[in-house]
Amino acid sequence: MRSSQRAAVSESEILQALYSSIAAVMTLFSMFFTMTSAYIAGLYFFLHRAPFALRLMAFGLLSIGLVFLGGSAATLQKMQQGLFTAWERLPAPMISITELRNPIPLAVPIPGISMQEIGVAIGWITACGVYLALAYLTFIYRWRGAETQE
Repeated sequence: MRSSQRAAVSESEILQALYSSIAAVMTLFSMFFTMTSAYIAGLYFFLHRAPFALRLMAFGLLSIGLVFLGGSAATLQKMQQGLFTAWERLPAPMISITELRNPIPLAVPIPGISMQEIGVAIGWITACGVYLALAYLTFIYRWRGAETQE
């Protein structure tokens, strides 16, 4: 098959791929939550008293892990966009693309933006906010009663 030709994909195959992508999103969120929770616990119990070099190394390792998760999330986001595009091309889907992208019947505050797109934006904003908060707590915040060893 030439690269310009596309194989026809059935509605059930797209639906299964969408379910799988939702599971992958939940796995990525679980990994993000686990990594940040462990880092917060380490920061609270001992890292806030650690020398600067150790805090820098710990934050660097956290950063590398989050970059891998972010890259995976970005790839998954592109794949989901492809699945939505394939769903739109179906001749008679059981659910319209509008309903698929807006699963809760609420008015979307921004015309032309779906709830799914708002959810993606909230996810990225939250991840960036958590990362910046952990950077602040690691390098700037002075813990009460903590004696630094810098």
